[in-house]
Amino acid sequence: MFRRAFRRWVGGAVAVGAITFAALFVAPGPAQAYGSLTMKYALVDTDNCQRLEGNLTVIAESDGCRLNDSADGTYFVKDPGGVAMKIEMRDSNGMVAKFEFHPYDEKLWYYDTRNDGDTLYVTLCGIRTFPCTKLYAAPGTSNVIDYGVADFDIAEDDGMSLTVYDDANGVDWVAGLAGGYS
Repeated sequence: MFRRAFRRWVGGAVAVGAITFAALFVAPGPAQAYGSLTMKYALVDTDNCQRLEGNLTVIAESDGCRLNDSADGTYFVKDPGGVAMKIEMRDSNGMVAKFEFHPYDEKLWYYDTRNDGDTLYVTLCGIRTFPCTKLYAAPGTSNVIDYGVADFDIAEDDGMSLTVYDDANGVDWVAGLAGGYS
């Protein structure tokens, strides 16, 4: 019992540090293909649907947390100890991409929400034990909204970060967010 409580306490302390650290990463940088992009985001405690940080509205439901958007909406299943992440990238015409880390199934969802011949790329990194993934981008199709899902096996209580790039080489940094917990 003490060991579990201590692990939760340490996880909570790391979460607070990571959330504070996240404030350093939330300002979007220039994206060459899109010009000026802005970012909306949320870190969400999936146990109680409390927004820990960000500017997206979180709506608590009986079995999870809903975050509406113009693409297809977002739903995070309740996961005690989990912290979900969502980033929406927008230009003056609306959303161009969104990225979500779902701690319940440890999945990364990545979307290209505009069929404009361009995309943004994302990588998922663990703060303690999970190595950074390859860059992911939504598959290009004729659909207006393209998306992909990557499934991972991540140790419980490992903090996660999302980093968004405007190129497939991971050089043209756009935005980043740290603080998700599996």
